[in-house]
Amino acid sequence: MLPYLQEACYYLRRKGLSFAEISRAFEVSEAQASELFEEYVSRIAEGAASEDDVDRNLWEDIHNDSRGNEKITFARDDGFYHCRRSDLELMESAALMSIFESSRKFLDFDMYKRYLDTKPPVGYDPMALQRQVKRSIELIQEILNQRWKDGSDRSAGSSILDQSHSE
Repeated sequence: MLPYLQEACYYLRRKGLSFAEISRAFEVSEAQASELFEEYVSRIAEGAASEDDVDRNLWEDIHNDSRGNEKITFARDDGFYHCRRSDLELMESAALMSIFESSRKFLDFDMYKRYLDTKPPVGYDPMALQRQVKRSIELIQEILNQRWKDGSDRSAGSSILDQSHSE
């Protein structure tokens, strides 16, 4: 088997996934997933491989992205920040509204805003940051709208609904 599968099985198992979950993700049997894990453990013990934060973060990112827990970039008054979708969902509505407003303000000042809905170019995308911030605004709007529908945090939800319909 390919070494990256061993590495993936190792880090995903260490993250807490079961061999059943890993086997489904890589379309191998549970026995093969377990074997791949053990092979990587042996490689570490022999010194042929080592645990690495970069590799661990890579496999955690792939796992999170595959589950819809995408990485989000948003604007604040003092710079740009990153978090996961699940982090946004845990934030209070007031904090989400603050991020929404500052991100929206950032995009409003961008002279190329009208091109954000066009297809990104192949290769280098000079508007990648703006597209990511736009995506964060969409996710925050989705979260707040869901809270509004569920009946929680009505004051924050109503302001986001009013803004989304005024565009």
